[in-house]
Amino acid sequence: MNIQVEQPSFVLAAILAGRLYRMLETARSMNISSSNAKGISIRGGDKTAGFKPITDFISEMVKDTIDISSRINSTALNFSITAVNEKRAVSALNSFNRAKSRTEDQARAASLQNRLSPLQEKIQAYREQQCNYCKNLQVLFDDVTQRIRAARIIVTNSRTEASRAGEYQANLFSIADDLEYCSQRIADEIKICKQHLEELTKMIGRT
Repeated sequence: MNIQVEQPSFVLAAILAGRLYRMLETARSMNISSSNAKGISIRGGDKTAGFKPITDFISEMVKDTIDISSRINSTALNFSITAVNEKRAVSALNSFNRAKSRTEDQARAASLQNRLSPLQEKIQAYREQQCNYCKNLQVLFDDVTQRIRAARIIVTNSRTEASRAGEYQANLFSIADDLEYCSQRIADEIKICKQHLEELTKMIGRT
């Protein structure tokens, strides 16, 4: 996917939040697969005993992934709100500057000047917030990436244990396939989201 550089930061942040919502939905699908695997491991008794610690690990990993994904989504939405506020403040600042440059009334010029400094401070604060949001997002993306790497190892272990599960083999292989599919989808979304994040970081650096 090509990122449109000309898009304002609040638009990119909104796009990012939308992709993160899809990532969160995928993580919830992984949770369903995890619950199904746990049910089969209980029903299978000795035949699926080796699968139980795997399902416990999957459940914990999925829980962490959902939690981090939710935090990423919330951070992206906050970024978008802050970027919109900054855009409005910049627009107001430009309007006051234009009015000040056109007026010949010193009292009015002084009044307009008094409004400029608070706006400039607000704009700087908004940009600092956006910078912090970008840093937080990078850390959170790295956390999710670690979970997905772990998920891929789990898929391999799941298939090994599924091959020993007798009549439960087909079901467990299917669950392993679901986990692999969901993990890949999340990995793909993270790759695109990191591209958006890189562009957002560049935009902030240029302002």
